[in-house]
Amino acid sequence: MSTISRCISTWASSLQLDQRTKTAEGIIRAALTSEARDKKIYIAWDEWNVWYRERGEGKERGRHILEEHYNLEDALVVATFLNTFLNNAHIVKIANMAQIVNVIAPIMTNANGLYLQTIYYPLALFAANSRGTALEVFLDAPTYETKRFGSVPYLDVSAAQDGDTLVLNVVNRHRDEAIEADIEAQDARFSGAYEISEVNGPDIKAENNFGASLVKTTRRTMNADAARMHVSFAPHSYTMIKGTLARA
Repeated sequence: MSTISRCISTWASSLQLDQRTKTAEGIIRAALTSEARDKKIYIAWDEWNVWYRERGEGKERGRHILEEHYNLEDALVVATFLNTFLNNAHIVKIANMAQIVNVIAPIMTNANGLYLQTIYYPLALFAANSRGTALEVFLDAPTYETKRFGSVPYLDVSAAQDGDTLVLNVVNRHRDEAIEADIEAQDARFSGAYEISEVNGPDIKAENNFGASLVKTTRRTMNADAARMHVSFAPHSYTMIKGTLARA
């Protein structure tokens, strides 16, 4: 169990989350003796969230010191964290966001009301829709170079299937360009109307507040009846695609 409470310097920070998860999984496997190989030990991320505003001399103090105000960039980082948890669902069984209201939270309140922070929208979409079995996804996407992680794909993806319902979660890390993608289903085909929910805003620094919600979820639909589906993912966006899979 751990808490992510560090500076989020790049949208590729979820790669470190993935590396730490796989390292912990390896330690668990190595620690089990041959007689205990049938035991199941899982990973719980006890508290996680984006938290990077420094405290100290000249910084905010007092009761509001942990009241992070999130922007679209933070929401996309949260979406990639959620993709990582889903892609490691075989070993990660609990992942609790810390916290829910006001303190590094997706919901902000005061005496007069509340508003939904940017990070609320990907969390709500994942929680309500990514159910059933996590699917292994093969990704071939354009990349960009980072000092810390080397070559990083612009697209970050996870998928889940619950009965005949398929959910795809896609983050486009590119700040300025849409990315066109062909999505293929193995031994199945996409069928009927697909719901597309996109979390986006005018700029990666856009924030919500009590007076306005610049970052939110917009919805549209598209029809599909083939083994391949073509989708354009907008710049700096998280997109959830949900619909029916039929047997090929």
